[in-house]
Amino acid sequence: MDDLKDLPTAAPAESANAIRPRRRRWLSVLLYLLAGCGVLALALIGLAVYQHLTAEKAPPRVTVDEAAVIENVMGQTYGKYSAAKKGWVYVGDDDRTYVMQVVQQVKLADGADGDELYFIASGTAQNGDHSALYGAFHVHPTRPYDGGLTHVGAQFNYVSTQAVRPEQVHFEALSENLWGWVVKTRVITDLHAGTVSTNNTVLAPHEDRIAVLAEFLSARDTDPGMPCDEAKEAWDIWNGMTTPDTEGVDVEEPEEPIRCDKRRWTYKTGTVSGNIPVPITVTLGGTQDGQPVEPRTWKLMFDAKRFGYNVPDELASED
Repeated sequence: MDDLKDLPTAAPAESANAIRPRRRRWLSVLLYLLAGCGVLALALIGLAVYQHLTAEKAPPRVTVDEAAVIENVMGQTYGKYSAAKKGWVYVGDDDRTYVMQVVQQVKLADGADGDELYFIASGTAQNGDHSALYGAFHVHPTRPYDGGLTHVGAQFNYVSTQAVRPEQVHFEALSENLWGWVVKTRVITDLHAGTVSTNNTVLAPHEDRIAVLAEFLSARDTDPGMPCDEAKEAWDIWNGMTTPDTEGVDVEEPEEPIRCDKRRWTYKTGTVSGNIPVPITVTLGGTQDGQPVEPRTWKLMFDAKRFGYNVPDELASED
């Protein structure tokens, strides 16, 4: 019986009850924290909704209706459209009347603010003169962006009876943020000899204008009206002649004979990488005097300071 007296006895009931108030206090603190986080979250959501409702909304992304935009720009630039002539009747600065038609158009839909439209229009003098004209246009979202459109354009005259055709316009990516055209124009360089040169003109939008980035030869065609070997022989004789030096007497020099010429200068743009416009590689081929010419290659590099390509004199276009 004495051994039973030494056994431990159970903890008083009030010790277990003392733990419960401490648990209740932790639960209360946790509930208060959760409630506080909820109130803060609601406040932040309310602030975001308020700022969204009161903030000035950005203009909608600009989309271009090509037909409507072209009609508007052509009307502003060239005047009234003639259904009978199927073009815009325009009196140029040279007082000649041209019928202008759109020969190329490209819409780019991946611009930061919306669509951009590039197009070329061309026409010839209606009085039969050797005069042709083309215009290059760029339509883009107004900067700073306000949801509207702005356009820039430029006009180019050349001596020819042929307007620019669609196959004579090449739309090129010149850099990651610059697109432009290479426009081929057939220019009559000698009305009597029948010499025709085809020139390449590289154009691109720059700030508030259309800039000429480069001009270089594309083709040269001359037909002397006789076999090429005979024309070459006549030219060699002329080239070897010397004009006598007779004091006080005007000696008329013989006219240079015409030679066969079918030279071709082809071009290729480099791979776009970065914001600097790519180089343009020009290669000479074709025939002269009925014989293949020796191939040559030039690389035109872009000069950022003057915003144009460096073109050597031997590639300069002919007017």
